[in-house]
Amino acid sequence: MRQSLLRVVFGACLVAAAAFSAGSASAADKASSSEKVSAAVGKPLVAAQTAMKANDLTTALAHVHEAQAVPDRTPFDDFTINEFLANIAIGMKDYKAAATSFEAMADSPALPEDKKSNVLTNAVLLAANESDWQRVIKYGEALEAMGPLDPKVASPMSVAYFNTGNAAKATALAQSQAAAATAAGKAPDQAALDIVVRGQLKQNDYAGAAKTLETLVANYGDANDWGELIDMAFMTKGLHDLDALHLYRLRIVTGATTPADDYAIMAQVASQLTYPVEAVSMIEHGMSKGVVKAGDKASGLLAGLRPKAEKDKASIAEFDKLAQGHKTGDYDLKLAETYYGYGRYGDAADAAQRAITKGGNKDPNDAQMVLGESLAMQGKNAEAAAAFAKVSGNATTEKSAHLWTLYTQRKSTTAATQ
Repeated sequence: MRQSLLRVVFGACLVAAAAFSAGSASAADKASSSEKVSAAVGKPLVAAQTAMKANDLTTALAHVHEAQAVPDRTPFDDFTINEFLANIAIGMKDYKAAATSFEAMADSPALPEDKKSNVLTNAVLLAANESDWQRVIKYGEALEAMGPLDPKVASPMSVAYFNTGNAAKATALAQSQAAAATAAGKAPDQAALDIVVRGQLKQNDYAGAAKTLETLVANYGDANDWGELIDMAFMTKGLHDLDALHLYRLRIVTGATTPADDYAIMAQVASQLTYPVEAVSMIEHGMSKGVVKAGDKASGLLAGLRPKAEKDKASIAEFDKLAQGHKTGDYDLKLAETYYGYGRYGDAADAAQRAITKGGNKDPNDAQMVLGESLAMQGKNAEAAAAFAKVSGNATTEKSAHLWTLYTQRKSTTAATQ
């Protein structure tokens, strides 16, 4: 989770710094309405500017160093020199050097009012990439004193507050930014939502954290967030094996982060429910991800599971015939679950629909669940959501249906934007 925070902040930094670089290259001959660069400093800076326009950053840097060697420089001379150094560093992708220059500009007594917001913003973002949280807070609070914070500044500030031990302030800032984005019809910032989750968990607000994670997966579909959300679903009281199976299936289709030992548990549950083919495919999924390796508990289960899976495959045609001829839907439901594990989603959906039509199932919710899952795996997201919507009367199964619905809604949204 913490890596995703820094990734989001760094992306914002590149955007802001690039915008600054494009807009301030003419600092030597267009300084400030109230101050000008001294002649001795201005001459090498004009040469640096010419070199920058030719994309000769090495020569430009040499000319800026000439300007630094001029004695008796004014504070505005130094501010402008750092402005050039920042632009050159950005062009060279030396963000550490750029951060140093922006810090000097932000602290300069000659910082012009018309450049203050831009300089402080870049100082925040570059400091965040250096994980210098105290500087992020320093310059962020200076910006806050000037007016409402831009989300690209508020996000690293909330991270900074959290990483310096002020979880309450971090959460409050992140929540306000997320609420503002939602009110504006925009997706809340991922880093802000991450911080909200951390703060809620720190305060043992698991219901709030689950709700925030739902917003995260709905907007971003991050594997870590899916993994954490599904883990929290397992805290639901009264969870039975079939509910666990539905959550395990969701782990796989969402690509949720899953430890190697969990693949062993997943396979054991599927096997106990007499779905050995699905148990094998779960372990093989973990192996394809590079999570399950030789010698792991999960891989050790394969030797015992594969013969059962082959026996199951050999009898599936006979069982299909038996189920279709049965008066009640209990056999069809079993067949639907089995076909899902085979990856035969069309057959699974047909069997599940027969089970629903015939009735006589111990728990009708199970038939709706496998129907929804099978439809979702065929890309029939609206139909899948309609099936999940009919799950009711059981809190644990309703939780599984709700999360699967989030998955189908995200798939629909993603497909619509492609």
